[in-house]
Amino acid sequence: MRLYGRYASPFVRRVAVTLHLYDLPYEHSALMPFGADKTALAKLNPIARVPALELGGGEVLVDSAAILDHLDELAGPDRALTPSTGPDRRRVLTLLAVALGANEKLVAGLYERHFRPREAWHGPWLAACDKQVRDGFAWLDAEFAGPWFTGDGMTQADVSVAVFWLFGRAKRPTFFAGLGCRRLEALADRLQDTPAFAATRPEPEKLTSDLAATGESAPMRP
Repeated sequence: MRLYGRYASPFVRRVAVTLHLYDLPYEHSALMPFGADKTALAKLNPIARVPALELGGGEVLVDSAAILDHLDELAGPDRALTPSTGPDRRRVLTLLAVALGANEKLVAGLYERHFRPREAWHGPWLAACDKQVRDGFAWLDAEFAGPWFTGDGMTQADVSVAVFWLFGRAKRPTFFAGLGCRRLEALADRLQDTPAFAATRPEPEKLTSDLAATGESAPMRP
């Protein structure tokens, strides 16, 4: 298998962490959905988004949720991080839906700040995004009783929330420090030095220089 996309993307990273947790070997191509890499990615996914996972026979899976579903099948029901049936499955999927929604709004706000000049930022849109990020992570923090989201065993909810929290904390440290989500902070701190997380640390930021080199609009710092 080959995973396409940089670990700097939280969507790519949650797939990579899961591959490591399942002991599934893979090769990694750290392509970006910008600049020169965009053409190569479009051959794998027509909308040139990451992650993409190329299977041994040449089949390509796109979207992190679809990829994780396949990896759960490979791992088998006894090891799958998302339960296969019943209330436990619905619980994990609900947690993931809120986490994904909050992270997507975080990314939307980052894109607004990166790709538009400050005078063109749409304040109400940014405020709405920030509120959804705040409300989503606050709800997740309240739902976390420990040691894991659903009790004694780690699930994909724990993996993805930790990945998303670490991403947000790195991109907007002041904003995330002000969220007051101590349980999520502790979960992320507990997981970030484990082998699967350590093996998938985000690459150094290179978006600004890459876009400048290709003539695209360089992002502003958030």
